[in-house]
Amino acid sequence: MALQTPSSRSAHSAARAALTDLVGAVRQLEGLVRQVGPVALPAGTCDRAPELVAAVCRELGIALAFDGPLDDHALQSLAAEIQRAQRAPELAGLTPREAADTARLIRDEEDAGLRLHTVVRPDGAELQVVETGPETGPCVLLSSACGMSYRLALPWLHALGAGHRCVVLQTRGTGEPVAGPADFDRYASGVPEQAGDVLAVAEALGIGSCHLMGLCGGAVPALLAAVQEPSLVRSVSLWHADLELGPEAAKSDHQTNLRSLLDLAGESRDTAGWLRDKIASGPMTGVPPQVGPLVVRPYATAELLYRYARLTGATMHWDSRATAARVTQPTLIVTSEDDHTAHPDGSRRLARLVPDARLVVTAHGTHLDAFRASPEQVHTLLAFLGEVA
Repeated sequence: MALQTPSSRSAHSAARAALTDLVGAVRQLEGLVRQVGPVALPAGTCDRAPELVAAVCRELGIALAFDGPLDDHALQSLAAEIQRAQRAPELAGLTPREAADTARLIRDEEDAGLRLHTVVRPDGAELQVVETGPETGPCVLLSSACGMSYRLALPWLHALGAGHRCVVLQTRGTGEPVAGPADFDRYASGVPEQAGDVLAVAEALGIGSCHLMGLCGGAVPALLAAVQEPSLVRSVSLWHADLELGPEAAKSDHQTNLRSLLDLAGESRDTAGWLRDKIASGPMTGVPPQVGPLVVRPYATAELLYRYARLTGATMHWDSRATAARVTQPTLIVTSEDDHTAHPDGSRRLARLVPDARLVVTAHGTHLDAFRASPEQVHTLLAFLGEVA
């Protein structure tokens, strides 16, 4: 048996870290492929390691091709993380077979602590649910950003899973395969239905009383669920909430522009297709690094944009003032002074409306920080949970 020298061990560790990064980039498209089938990303995505990336995709069962159009900026944004990751020089020494075998191990290690569920609602909507942590532990139920993959909230599951049962659900219409328009049109897409989904997951999984955590637009159904079933919701936290709270709460340019865009895209599938082509024909600015494919996913196809417009448009138009005033649970509200996505005035206004609210405003932090589960954020949440237990 050949002995590993410190330098060879270091090289092996660096190669595995680079491959872990690539696996993460590929898996950001896992949910998209599950919904719409094989996806053709732009040619040139894998300019350094095409055979290696192809082997990883095959091993993980994620059907990606790399012969798509070069002029589709949405597809370019979906491909950006894979393109970045496959350029790591540490991958150069790996064969495609070695990369595939190690990628499978990395995937299995990541998923080992996750439990997957499908909750089917009476109207036919299928909810994709992921949980981790001890089933008998105190529960944190996450109502994540409307229309986004559960993977966006994975940092919270990883951060809290050691001591808490953590559950995150995806918005209706964003998890099951797209068979045709009828499979989405047969059920409603409003806020009451989305709030009902939150409560249905709690009931289906036998969660009992839990802490309900609303992230971004997920704060809207979370608030309504807390009011509708206070016996199921022990406490609430709302992170960088995107809410309609009337003229007293300023909105960012992003909130105003996105709502207008979604109003248009939600008019019809034809309009959504036309609008998607317009958006994708030019550079898509502001796509965040590391999680860009998760955020851009709703723009991958016209059907996904239409669904996103119907679901997220509903939350952006829902007036949460009356709901907020009826919340009886202790509520933690977190934002930052320089959140240019969901204006911090919304969270300040929300803290005045909720009877038992504690407001935390950090000096700095982007909107996507709500999903990062930084040590400071985890400390803030756990301290709050300890106080209200």
